Amino acid sequence: MSRARPRSDRFRAIVSGLIASAVAIVVSVTVTLVSGYDEAGLRRSALTAYVTAWPVYSALYVGWGTRVYSRLPPEALRRASESDDRLDQGKVLRLLHLTGTTNTTLTAAAVAVIVTVAIAQREEFRSEPLYILLALLTVASSWLLMVFSFAQRYQRLGAIDHAEHFRFHIPDAPRFSDYFTLATLLSTMAATVPADVTSRRAWLTVRTNVVIAFVFNSVIIAMMVSLLFGGLLT
Repeated sequence: MSRARPRSDRFRAIVSGLIASAVAIVVSVTVTLVSGYDEAGLRRSALTAYVTAWPVYSALYVGWGTRVYSRLPPEALRRASESDDRLDQGKVLRLLHLTGTTNTTLTAAAVAVIVTVAIAQREEFRSEPLYILLALLTVASSWLLMVFSFAQRYQRLGAIDHAEHFRFHIPDAPRFSDYFTLATLLSTMAATVPADVTSRRAWLTVRTNVVIAFVFNSVIIAMMVSLLFGGLLT
């Protein structure tokens, strides 16, 4: 009996977003009832919902996608990646800048910056360990989403043109976990230990991965530590 065709990446993103939005609404209403309906209470409600919803979305989307891709055999994984890439080429999504690894990672970085600045600007937030923890979780979620997005892109490269862009040092066909490992190492130490890059297209994607990861790691995380933990120590 053949396996059912896996849900598309777009479907997983939409469902994860809807669940995260529902969680945000519940959190927002709860915090508003506790904090009150004045300006400070509404501000606390909005920020708490925001820093709760983003980690929920990232965990659901990345966890779901990784589980689906990891369970697929190589040929089924190739077909699923090819199908997801075709869906990402829609005119509406291009108009909204919702396609492409770079757009996804830049969005994740922007979320991390906005949350960090919003919490650091308010004494009522940066002096509370709970909000520091939520900010850290939001930044970590953005970094995880960046890694997952590049792992998807590496997997899709070969699915699109049926060429070998990476040669892994393993005896069997690469699985999604191998691309995830590659993206993780590139995002932490710019190392290509798991595989040899064998095409210019792949090198271009690797370069983009390394540059964005360097900016994220050296600028965003450094800013977060300075702004957030500075508030705890003052």
